[in-house]
Amino acid sequence: MLTVACDAKGNAAVEPFIAAAHQQHPSVIDQQLLVAELYDTRNVPAAFWIDESGRIVRAADPIYAQRRNRETGEVTINTEYLDAVRDWVAKGRDSAFVMDGSRLDSRLPELEFDDVAAAAYFHLGAYLARHGEAAEALDYFKRAHALRPENWTYKRQAWSFGDIERDYGTTFQEAVKDPASGPFYPPLDLTD
Repeated sequence: MLTVACDAKGNAAVEPFIAAAHQQHPSVIDQQLLVAELYDTRNVPAAFWIDESGRIVRAADPIYAQRRNRETGEVTINTEYLDAVRDWVAKGRDSAFVMDGSRLDSRLPELEFDDVAAAAYFHLGAYLARHGEAAEALDYFKRAHALRPENWTYKRQAWSFGDIERDYGTTFQEAVKDPASGPFYPPLDLTD
């Protein structure tokens, strides 16, 4: 297992969370969001299964293995997903949960011009924000969002550099409900 933390603010924003998790596996920090862009990860977490030969066999599952209810503190375990992982470990490529080529292609689409342009606008915005040019950054973040309104990674990262209500005229809850944004977490599909 390997965890990749995609955060445009870099090490200072991520290292406290990695330390608090007391992980038993390696974590890397992707300040440039390369993983998210190369594999069309539009929100976190997203799980990828990679076999022993380095081949992706399942991609971009919007999944938490366990989740804590912020109001009650109750922790629930996603046994359905963990059982799917166990099935893959036991059966390898014969697991019913390994994706065939067409399903993988639908999860890992080819980049289009708007994807590349949105990435350029986002990265320019992040660079400007990290260097104290918040007003100029905002314009580039908004351009990225206009090209890719369904990309929650870009939204969440941009919002972390400023104030969502002041800068974007919305709240997080309103943005989640906005149909133009697409699903915050698409439904997990474990069908074969």
